[in-house]
Amino acid sequence: MKNYSLSILLIFVLISCASKKAIDPEDIGIDNIPENWANETPTTINISDIWWNEFQDKKLNEFLSQFLNENINLEQAMLNTRIAKQASVISTSNLFPSIAISSSAGESEQNSAGLPSIFTDLFGAESGEITTFNQENYTLSLSTQWEIDLWGKMRQGRLAGKQQYLSAQYNYTYYQFSLTSEATKLYFSIIESKQLVKNAEQKYDNAKIIFDLYTSRYNKGIISLKALQQSELVLNLTKSDFENKKSIASSLVREAKVLIKEYPNLELDTAIEFPQSIPSIPTVLPADIVKRRPDLIASQYNLLASKALDKQAMRSLYPSFSLVGSKGASSNVQDLLNDDFSVWSTGVNLLAPVFNAGKLIANKKIAKNNKEIAMLEFVNNLLTAYKEVESGLEFDKSSQLSLQLLKDNIVLSKSIYDTTFEEFSKGVASIEEVIAAHNALFDNKNMLASVERIRIEQRINLILALGGGFTYTR
Repeated sequence: MKNYSLSILLIFVLISCASKKAIDPEDIGIDNIPENWANETPTTINISDIWWNEFQDKKLNEFLSQFLNENINLEQAMLNTRIAKQASVISTSNLFPSIAISSSAGESEQNSAGLPSIFTDLFGAESGEITTFNQENYTLSLSTQWEIDLWGKMRQGRLAGKQQYLSAQYNYTYYQFSLTSEATKLYFSIIESKQLVKNAEQKYDNAKIIFDLYTSRYNKGIISLKALQQSELVLNLTKSDFENKKSIASSLVREAKVLIKEYPNLELDTAIEFPQSIPSIPTVLPADIVKRRPDLIASQYNLLASKALDKQAMRSLYPSFSLVGSKGASSNVQDLLNDDFSVWSTGVNLLAPVFNAGKLIANKKIAKNNKEIAMLEFVNNLLTAYKEVESGLEFDKSSQLSLQLLKDNIVLSKSIYDTTFEEFSKGVASIEEVIAAHNALFDNKNMLASVERIRIEQRINLILALGGGFTYTR
């Protein structure tokens, strides 16, 4: 990991110099990262886009399939991608000539008085003394203009537009990936909530048994009022916990239904137990595997687009040359297509910026700063990616250990309950001890459900950090 630390230090040094000049991607020192995060490679890594299939849960697959087809946020993100595509088309169109057809029609009237007829009548002029001329005029023209991309300014704009579109595509892919991960986590949270509700109901039933028993004993004068009140206190607490857990479960299902546009229907079919199979992670993870992450690829394309826009801003300071031409006619309707009345023109326009109050220079500085910002964002995203992978590996390992310890506790709690129940059958233990042992067993089951959910979430987070799931070829 020494090389990785050296890489981070080098990147921070480069970041600190960002205000002086733009960072060159070749100067980042990304190649100084560790080669992998493990010791040996038992398999060949292949990328799996549909990583959730490894849970082997048909109900989860159905939920995610509906989510991918119906989710509103994904539809909005797709529309943003389409907007970026059309922006790319616009930037490409600037390289080609623009052709336009125009036409007009008009009628004019002129008289010898030099005034409109309404004014001549006011002044008392005789209509016979005024001569009126009417004229109709029709025009039809075809014009074209083509700016010669002598300095490559528009080619850089086209390149930037294409790279911005690719960046939008990969951002959409990562957004879809991220939302699918959150939807999967929500599905397993619903499984956890259902198990917690079931356990809370069992504990409430146990508390009710104790309360009914204590009520009977109190009526017989065997126990005190204080003992009865304590049992009622426990009953009320367990009932409150049961109702709260039901509300939480309903809230999670409601949230899932919103994701697939089926609200207010609150029925969601899920598995009862957590899956035994979860997405696999290779024993060895090459450090550069994060380069396949869609958000990093999007960040790279955004950086390339900002570089192209910087070049375009620089070349906008140079003179521009345009070829212009037109052909048309202006006459009566019957003479529009007559060559004797047609007019054509061609020429070259030269536009050289002389004074614009520093606007072009300011645009150039803005483009340069945007390029540096894109570079810093890329570096930050890369560092974040490595942090997420290493944190994910650490949390994934700890959640596996916690899960195994809780499974051991479940075995011990079940053994204690069985022993206590056997002692109760022999008259050695009381019913209160049996129920206490039973409640302790369900407390451990609650913790197990939470850790099961956390273990799955940590694995999903790790898959998200690595840019996808994996399949194996031995």
